[in-house]
Amino acid sequence: MDMYSSIFNRKSTRKFDAEPLSAQTMRDFKAFVAGIKPLLPDVTLSHKIVGADEVKGMALPKAPHFLLISGKEHPLRNTAAGFLYQQAELYLYSKGYATRWLTGVKPRQTDPDFIIGIAFGKPDGSASREQDEFDRKPLAEISRGSDTRLEAVRLAPSGMNGQPWYFIVDGNAVHVYYKPSLGGIMGRLYHFTDLDVGIALAHLKVAGEHEGKKFCFTVNKSSAPASPKEFVYVGTVE
Repeated sequence: MDMYSSIFNRKSTRKFDAEPLSAQTMRDFKAFVAGIKPLLPDVTLSHKIVGADEVKGMALPKAPHFLLISGKEHPLRNTAAGFLYQQAELYLYSKGYATRWLTGVKPRQTDPDFIIGIAFGKPDGSASREQDEFDRKPLAEISRGSDTRLEAVRLAPSGMNGQPWYFIVDGNAVHVYYKPSLGGIMGRLYHFTDLDVGIALAHLKVAGEHEGKKFCFTVNKSSAPASPKEFVYVGTVE
């Protein structure tokens, strides 16, 4: 399976096989992540891969590996993290492994730059679903204009399944917006909507590569249409 195909049947999992991945698999994964082009060159991100004994948190899955993501302060730090590491997640899934984004995990050693983590390993049970099993908003609710890549974007995962994004297609440009808050109780509990839109951007990139399209992300508010109500502008993909 390739990364693009993974978008259409991946799902997060809570059940992992306790056996660690092989040393060669881990080397291949690290090399893949190191080769991902960042969303923005001035956002500094880093990560480390640790075992269960080096993390803490409530209701964590019993996974053999945890990828802990950190980054220096930047207005688009979390968006850049979602973009980069969702590609890592899709890579793992394309190789037959299971993953889960974790907002509740923390490193046992204090890291002031820590953002979020991902559990991964071999699945214990099914880690896939059919496309009609996705619980997602229709394209008409998350976009204006037509672009063949947007179906892959629509299926992107998000915290609380909030899907806090909106896309306006203008010729060859796709303008990207997100909700800073989900509102209500969910808005008080969940604070990673800016990271979620980065995950959606990763799906846009992977879908574009599948179609032979380049991915160029810029922040140019002067050329972007006005933000829909409750949304703010993130950037533009051309």
